[in-house]
Amino acid sequence: MAPDRVSRRRTGTRLGLLASALTLTLALAACGGGGAETDGVTAAFKAFRGMREAGDPVSRTETGAGGYLYRLEGGALSVSDEGGVELWCSQEGWWVDDFRLGDVDGDGTQDFVFSLWKSYRFGEAKPARMENDDETVRNHLFLYTVLSGRVKSVWGSSDLPRPIYLFDLDPTGRVTPVSSGMLLRTQEGEYRDDFSPTEATACTYAWEGWGFVPLD
Repeated sequence: MAPDRVSRRRTGTRLGLLASALTLTLALAACGGGGAETDGVTAAFKAFRGMREAGDPVSRTETGAGGYLYRLEGGALSVSDEGGVELWCSQEGWWVDDFRLGDVDGDGTQDFVFSLWKSYRFGEAKPARMENDDETVRNHLFLYTVLSGRVKSVWGSSDLPRPIYLFDLDPTGRVTPVSSGMLLRTQEGEYRDDFSPTEATACTYAWEGWGFVPLD
């Protein structure tokens, strides 16, 4: 998925075209928003969060490289160091469905990919949000990493045209000068007003250069 927008597998449009449409910051986002904007907690998001909380949200922890602890509970994802000090927590206006660990871009550092839901099409930058003042809750996929105890955003999508129900990382793809060999395997559906799942379609993407590209 690179800089502009994610496309369906059958269209062959690059998932990678999303990233340039975003202004994802490299700053830390504190739990509950901290220095980041919290106006993503719209009425539409509150309704969505209530539906998710009434369901069976994923709750799990996983220890990654460097001893960093990743914890997902109640739609909030956090990262702590070996001593239990919280380094980062997802924003209040995000609902994180699940996450996966892996060296996505092939730089030798473990990253974490997470699927989240939020209002607004673009990232934290208010100018983009002002131009796209859409409170509709949509699914997104973000890629972050931890470097020297700091959590940084690497890449993130705008709203996906098809929501991801399940996903996994598979490092067995073909390594090329432009591909890390990391595959993203997903189960994707369609958006509904009540966010209920539809029939799922299996899709596979490869990380190439700066984004996930659909494999035919």
